[in-house]
Amino acid sequence: MSKPYIALALAGPHLVELTASPALLARWDALPVAFTVLGIDRIDGSAPASVTLNSSAVGATLAGATKNGRFLIVATPQRDHPYNIARRVASLAHLSGGRSGVLIGIRDGYAPAGPEDAPAWGGAGLGGGAALNAQTAYDTARAVRALEQSWPHDTIIADRESGILVQSNRIVHVDIDASFSIAGPLNAPEPAAGASVIAWYDEAGDAIPARGDDDPVDLVLGGSGSVAIIRPDETPPVDGVSGVLLRAEPDQPIMELFEAAERLLADGYTATEPGRPLRTALGLSQPKPLPRTARPAFPTPKPHIAP
Repeated sequence: MSKPYIALALAGPHLVELTASPALLARWDALPVAFTVLGIDRIDGSAPASVTLNSSAVGATLAGATKNGRFLIVATPQRDHPYNIARRVASLAHLSGGRSGVLIGIRDGYAPAGPEDAPAWGGAGLGGGAALNAQTAYDTARAVRALEQSWPHDTIIADRESGILVQSNRIVHVDIDASFSIAGPLNAPEPAAGASVIAWYDEAGDAIPARGDDDPVDLVLGGSGSVAIIRPDETPPVDGVSGVLLRAEPDQPIMELFEAAERLLADGYTATEPGRPLRTALGLSQPKPLPRTARPAFPTPKPHIAP
């Protein structure tokens, strides 16, 4: 039986260190690890570090500056409305060629508090808001998955004969009415590699609410999930998990984390081929498409033949 794969978790200071050094970026890009979490200290209950970078912005940097490395941005409903999270997730998947995904948490240690009666995204001044709890975070994951699928990638046909660029009648409303209401659709097409991987952070005991047939969570980190979270100096498990996430302390140099990963890979832990889309690299199946009964957002396009 093969040993688990290796993944990395970076805190705020590591994001600053990584993006400031072309040498470190090249070293990271060559590591045959499954993925890297960008800014795990936002959601793990840690006190905010003195320096950090926005997880999505770092993801955009890595997507453009590297060719192989895979990553999960960190997102919570505390700061952002789910529609905005979905736009970022889809955009990064396009930029990275499917090498990216999102890790959903509940609270962002770096985010300002919203109104007491509705702290989820209320501080953004967008109105509404919701309770800041596991159910709202889970509803956020559901919204991200549905929105990303609301404009199927294969609707873009660019048919010169008919003059139809997009089969717009297949772009659908998501019609979500949970912790928040969204009609949709997203204003960007589904990535070519398919729907992005959605992970859930459970190390702090934030168990996933009841999961149904439309469960959007592909991967659970920590807790009873399939990916164990350990410090680089701990002995990683071999049985019962599919992956091991090495979580460095904020004041620990990022090179020490890279070296710990290399030691484990040399010790027989599973290397993950760089460059492949994240969903493919983790052996995750594509999620079910939205129901055929979903409400079309646009009428069926008519042929437009140039004279």
